Parts: sequence; C-alpha cells; structure tokens
Amino acid sequence: MEDGRVKNYEFLDSKPYFASWEMDVFLVFATFFGLALMTTNSFLAFSILVGIGILSAYFYSKIKKAKVKGFFFHIIYMLGIKKPKSLPPSFIRAFFGG
Repeated sequence: MEDGRVKNYEFLDSKPYFASWEMDVFLVFATFFGLALMTTNSFLAFSILVGIGILSAYFYSKIKKAKVKGFFFHIIYMLGIKKPKSLPPSFIRAFFGG
C-alpha cells in the first residue's frame, strides 16, 4: 500500500482476500465480531470483543508470516485434531522439494 491502493490478487494463485486481509485472517476477526454481536448488550463489551478480534487477527497474520508454509497444519496433526490423508514410508528420513 505504498500509493494508497490495495494490492489485491497480485498473482493468479494467491489466496482470496477480504479488503486487505487474507481470508483466514479475516475469519479470525469475524469469529470475535460474531461473538460480540451474539453475546453483548453494551457498546463497551462489543468494542472490547471487536478490539480483541482485531488484535488476534493482527498477531495471527504476524505468526503466519514468520512460520514456514504448513506450520499450522503440522500443529493440528501433532495434536491429533486431524489425521493426515497419507503418511510417507517410515524408512524415509530426508525430504526434498515442495
């Protein structure tokens, strides 16, 4: 955003965007925004939850940029939340490419 324009879909295979956030970062914010809409009765509580949503989306995007591709899926597999579709043979110790 050097000249005030949003660089949206810079490449053909880039992920979908909402405004200037990637869709997964937007979903982190949207979760907190939805919770704020459903559970709060006062403006103060609503604005606190929306602020937490903005901060969590910001920190999620920072962590996502700092880690290698597939880091969060590795954590999900490691915790046992989701099982991988296939596993490489156990005798292979080094992986190249990708």
